[in-house]
Amino acid sequence: MTDNIRTHEAIVAAYNTLRAQPPWQHDRSAILHHRVLPFATYAPWLMDPDFLKLYEQIKNHTLVDIYRCHELWSLAKQVGDVEGDVLEVGVWRGGTGAILASAVRDFPDKQVFLADTFKGVVKAGQQDTRYTGGEHSDTSRDIVSDLMETVSLGNTTLLQGIFPDDTQHIVPSKIAMLHCDVDVYSSSKDIVDWCLPRLSVGAIMVFDDYGFFGCEGVTKLCNELRNTRGLRFMHNLNGHAVFVKFAN
Repeated sequence: MTDNIRTHEAIVAAYNTLRAQPPWQHDRSAILHHRVLPFATYAPWLMDPDFLKLYEQIKNHTLVDIYRCHELWSLAKQVGDVEGDVLEVGVWRGGTGAILASAVRDFPDKQVFLADTFKGVVKAGQQDTRYTGGEHSDTSRDIVSDLMETVSLGNTTLLQGIFPDDTQHIVPSKIAMLHCDVDVYSSSKDIVDWCLPRLSVGAIMVFDDYGFFGCEGVTKLCNELRNTRGLRFMHNLNGHAVFVKFAN
C-alpha cells in the first residue's frame, strides 16, 4: 500500500468519525449545528501570489481564516463596475479591511469605509447566545491606521463609533459591497436596515460568522433576510452568508 493511499484512507476515516458526531444546538437557540467537512479540495488562494503576499502581511490582524479572506478578496474584485463604495463594519485590527481595500485599489472611484467602535461588540441582546458586549476590544484606530500604511493603502477612511448611529453621515449614499462582521443580531440588523436602500444593483453583502456556534444571532438575521425581494442568497459552508442584489 502506497503512502498516498494510506493518507487518503486515514483522511476518510477521520472525516467519517467527525461526521458521526450527532447534531447539537445552543440551549438558547433552535438552530441546529453539525460538523461540516466538505470533500472538495480546490485551493485557489494557493495559486494567487498577490493574495498570498497580502495575507502574510495581515494574517495577525484578523480572526477570519484564509478561506473566507480569499472569498472577500475575490468578491471585492468583482464589484468594480457596481456603483458605490465598499463598507466594512466590524474591523477589529484591520486585516479584512486591508484585503477589501487592496482588492479594489485599481478602481479609482471606490473608497473603502472601515467602521468600528474600537471598544468591542455593541448591541448584544436576547437573540445572541455568547456575546454580552465589549468582546474584541483589543484593538485601536491606530493599529488599523498603521496596518493600512504598512500595506500602502490610501483608499480607506476609518470611522470610529457605532455604525450607523454615529458615523453614517460620512458614507456616501451608494454601496457596492458590505462586509458585516459585528457578531450580534441587533447591530447587524441596524447595519442592514441602513444599507438595503443604498445597495446598487449588483452589490454584494457578506456576513461573517454565519452558522458559527455562539453566533446564532447573526445566523438568525441572515435567515430572515433570505426572502427579501431583490436579493439572492448563498451559504458558504465555511461561515459566510452572501447576498447579491439583482433588482430594485
